[in-house]
Amino acid sequence: MNFFKRATTSITRRPGKTVILLLLVFILGTVIAGAISVRGAINNTDANLRSRMQPIVAISFDHGAFNESVDWDSEDDPWATRPRMTPGHVRALADLEYVAFYDFMIQGGMRSFDMERFTGDEQSWRDQGTPEWFNLRGTSNTNMIQFESGAMNLVQGTQFDSGHLIPGGNNSHAIISQEFANQNGLSIGSTFTLAEFVMNPRQSEWGDVEVHPWQADDFLDENIFARIEMDFTVLGIYERPFDEEEDDLWQHNHALNDIFVPNWAIEAAMVQTSQAILAAFATTDYEMPSWVESSIMSGLEDTEVLSFYIIDNPANIEAFRTLATPLLPDFHEIEDMSNAFSDIESSMATMQGIADVVLWVSVGATLLILSLLITLFLRDRRYEMGVYLALGEKKGNIVTQILLEVVVTAFVGITLAVFSGHFISSAMSNNMLMNELQANQGPTDPWGGGGMISWDIFDQIGIPNNDMTIHEMAEAFQVRLGADTIMLFYGVGIGAVVLSTLLPVIYVVTLKPKKVLM
Repeated sequence: MNFFKRATTSITRRPGKTVILLLLVFILGTVIAGAISVRGAINNTDANLRSRMQPIVAISFDHGAFNESVDWDSEDDPWATRPRMTPGHVRALADLEYVAFYDFMIQGGMRSFDMERFTGDEQSWRDQGTPEWFNLRGTSNTNMIQFESGAMNLVQGTQFDSGHLIPGGNNSHAIISQEFANQNGLSIGSTFTLAEFVMNPRQSEWGDVEVHPWQADDFLDENIFARIEMDFTVLGIYERPFDEEEDDLWQHNHALNDIFVPNWAIEAAMVQTSQAILAAFATTDYEMPSWVESSIMSGLEDTEVLSFYIIDNPANIEAFRTLATPLLPDFHEIEDMSNAFSDIESSMATMQGIADVVLWVSVGATLLILSLLITLFLRDRRYEMGVYLALGEKKGNIVTQILLEVVVTAFVGITLAVFSGHFISSAMSNNMLMNELQANQGPTDPWGGGGMISWDIFDQIGIPNNDMTIHEMAEAFQVRLGADTIMLFYGVGIGAVVLSTLLPVIYVVTLKPKKVLM
């Protein structure tokens, strides 16, 4: 009788031991299968969530670190001379590997007595006699990230071309919302004028010197030193989709008044305003505040900007961070705008740690328990193996016979454990994940971890920040029996069984037949 027939005969003639081995492998296999299923689900969820998120990063300023590093009691204003993110820094980062798209924005604002803000059904809070304030959002790209991401749709006209982005004096083009256009009777090709005002310097009731008007009386002709005007021609009209479940109506309406213009237009208005302030102080005896002097002397290269980058692959964000960090000015850092992922990432990291511990403990327990059990079984079969050795049977055939007996039985137990482990791990891990997400969800920090830029700004200008509710995150976590998971489980399970069997069998067959039969 060859070793294969002896193995099958041994399985059927010893049903008690076969059932004991089967149940033990089934129980241990269920634990291993559950741990492997959770690990696979975590990896799949990570990849799926990141693929659904725009891999956008931005640069923020670490206020906390800056405040701790400077002496606020000194005569000089540390804030006025702080390190800044300039267009030069932006372009250096844009040349790095992994950047698929980038843009930077200079933010500013100008006023108008003639234009009205769109407020929807809400009341305007503008004081009578004061001009409306409009946010200007700059760009230096012919394909704006707001349209690239799909957060805004261009319904009329075109985006800026390279010619529009070249400085052009006091005439610029603009892209406005459909609602703002309707509110003010504007269409493609229409021209409107915005202005900035500099008043004669005066000392306020708080003791500081004012140069920017804000009350109605400040805008009287006798109080105004200079009026900086710029004409804008409507180049494009956009619309922003509104989601009643996700969007805030007031913030949505507020953002519809944003006017997108080339960066140079905002820079030009800022320079002219700074020069007017400098001229205004030259006509008085007031000492120029340090913040005024800093803004005037800074020049174009020190103009602070808001920059953002689309990375070619979500998995490359950390690699980009490694390359970009040494190029940043002091106290600046890379902020992943898919930071909504951090809650589930932390929760899944906790679960993965638990799954790893369970996996290694269960594999170790399998090796130990099966080794002891098989050693006990072999003790009753020492005489049988001694006879085989005495009759000249090859040791390799004896080892193979025992392996076949154990592996065939274990294979059945492992197959059953695949489904039971998947079912149990699916139910338990989903409950664990939801509890972890609820525990990790703390109060939202509107300043993005102390950064200089509020993430609300990105919502306002039409850049998605990938916010997800904990229920959406939990729904993305699914324990599935994929081919990779099943193959890994069989590999780990069968591998543990083989190792558990080889150790005692090899020890027995290395003995001499005479010693075994004694």
